[in-house]
Order: sequence, then C-alpha cells, then structure tokens
Amino acid sequence: MRLIYPAFTAAMALASLVCLLDARESRDRTILYATAVVYGLVLEKATIVFFDAYTYPAASYVFDAFGIPLAIGLGWSAVIYAGIATAERVGLTTSLPAFTALYALHVDLAMDAVAIRVPFWEWTPPGPWFGVPLGNFFGWFCVALLFPLWFRTLRRRTANPLVLGGGTLVGSLVTLQLLLEVWVRTVDSVTLGASILLVLGAGATALVVRDSPRFDVTPPRTAFVVALVYHGFFLAVLFATGIHRTTPPLVIVSGGMLLLGLAVHVRPGDLGRSVRP
Repeated sequence: MRLIYPAFTAAMALASLVCLLDARESRDRTILYATAVVYGLVLEKATIVFFDAYTYPAASYVFDAFGIPLAIGLGWSAVIYAGIATAERVGLTTSLPAFTALYALHVDLAMDAVAIRVPFWEWTPPGPWFGVPLGNFFGWFCVALLFPLWFRTLRRRTANPLVLGGGTLVGSLVTLQLLLEVWVRTVDSVTLGASILLVLGAGATALVVRDSPRFDVTPPRTAFVVALVYHGFFLAVLFATGIHRTTPPLVIVSGGMLLLGLAVHVRPGDLGRSVRP
C-alpha cells in the first residue's frame, strides 16, 4: 500500500514534465510553468497554516518541502498549465481564467473523494461531497481562476520575468487567502455553500460560452496527456484499493469526469486516431 505514494508522485511528475516540455518552447510559458509549481507548494502551506483544514501524511511521500509533498506542487502546475493551454487553443480570451477554473474543478470532482480514502490527504472535519468539504471546491475554483488572471494582467505591463513570476505569485496568494477567509467567515451551511458554487460554475460557464470557443481545432496534446494521467491514475486507484466496492457512486463520478475530459480534449473526428500536437 505504501507504494501508492511513490506512484502518485510519479504520476504527478509525469503530468508536470509533459507541461514543462511544452513550456520550454516559449519564454512566457516557461515563466508560467515555473511560477505554477512554486504557487502550488506555497498556496498549500499557506492554506494549512491559516485555516488548518487538512493535513498531508508527508512522511509517506517520496519528497516534500516544508511538509508539503512535491507531488502536490507538480500536480497543481499540470492542472493550471493544461487548463490555460486548452483555453488558448480553442480561442478563449476574456474567459480564459474562468475556463481554467472550470477545468480544475472537473479534475478535482473526481480526484479528491478518492484521494482522501487512500489517504493522500485528510480533511478536518470531512464534508458533504463523499467526505470532501465544499470549501475545497471553492478553493480549487479560486486557485485556478486567480493564477491566469494575475499572470495575464501583469504580462501586459511587464517583460521582466522576475516581476511577472513574482507578481503573479504574490498577487494570486494574497487574493486567494482573502477569498478563503471570506468563505470561512460567511458560509455556514451546506445549502449556502452549494448555492455559491452553483452560481460560480454557471457564471463561469456563461462567460466561456459567450467567448465563442472554437470546436473545430485539435486540442493541445499536452493537456490531453495531463487529463489522461489524472483521470487514469485515480480511476486505477479507485479499483485497485477497493474503493469502488465501498463507495460505488464514485465510479459514476470518476467515469463521468473522464468522459467530460475526453469531450474537452478530443474532437469527434479525432476519436480512434492519435491526437496531433
């Protein structure tokens, strides 16, 4: 069972490596990728320090930094990078941060409920989504929304890589912590939390649709691989650990998110053929 932690680290490293190989072709994308890795580690540490809502069994992982598994930072970088790359390929402009937020949510809806049963991390106290608190999904939405929002805003104002990367990191983290603080202080029921998430999801979807995404282009191979690694790994964990027997609805959720990921990354005409870059 302990081999599952190195396997998770390897899966996240693979997803992140695919993004790095793609990012190295562009200076801006290299800055984006590198900042996203740091962002993933720092936001996790800051959130644990300020809110103490979850913990990692860091000793079980292969590598960690200040108690945060390196796999988590690599995983965040892959999700954020893949979401942005997909949004750019389908021609989204003003709604790119909103799409990235939705992209992250589709990953976490399938992942988190499986992850806590290994456990890759533990929530205190547990929440209504198969043990996952609704605030987690608000956090994922904000994390993936704020990073591209700050990065794109600063990129229009500076060409300095340190200012761009550092400004994105600081701006995203400060804004994230403020939004999470508002959530913790104001959301006191499952009904209110679910309502907020539904409004955010519907609003983000409306922005994406209004931005007229193109469905006649082949999505980026990098993002396809990231989605496949995430969904494939957690589906494998779901069955290998017997979670599918103890919590059968997660099979439907995980399968549904996999199909959604395929719908985003594969055109109907590409099914059955290899995905081109």
